[in-house]
Amino acid sequence: MLGAGGGAAMKRIYPIDIFPWGRPEVYPESQAELEFLDDGIFVCLSAKEKNPRCSVTFPGGEVYRDSCMEFFFCPCPERNPGYFNFETNALGMLYVGFSPDGTRRMSAPIAPAEYTGRIPTDARIDRSGGSWSVRFTISYDFIRSRVPEFNEKRQKHITGNFYKCGDCTEYPHYA
Repeated sequence: MLGAGGGAAMKRIYPIDIFPWGRPEVYPESQAELEFLDDGIFVCLSAKEKNPRCSVTFPGGEVYRDSCMEFFFCPCPERNPGYFNFETNALGMLYVGFSPDGTRRMSAPIAPAEYTGRIPTDARIDRSGGSWSVRFTISYDFIRSRVPEFNEKRQKHITGNFYKCGDCTEYPHYA
């Protein structure tokens, strides 16, 4: 459960360190930062990864094959089971999906034309320091486009989780 603070700015940092299938020998240390702002949810996903794989160069692509970080969240768990899926590679290429009933079976991609202008990304790769990060803000208007019950001023919490994966990286991993 992630605190929303009823519309007030609140920042939290979450380590991504749970390995459902065992911890691999080589794994990029990663974390997620959330901040609830007046106009949206600020997300910063960062990883210590020397040579991030960045083959997807367009929004809506299969970024999970690259060095990827993901943010899944249900913005209004008390009244609507729908959840969003935001995935990005180190270039900031977003894949955005939505499940209206809260199940993977019903999850479907959102057309990139619906979010590319509304959710700009700020991607930074530090090759000498061996890290990368992607920042973006999900506007409350964008959330309401799929979950009309969402009201950032009354919302006490959202539910969500973060993942770090890289299916086709030099060292495949999932946390």
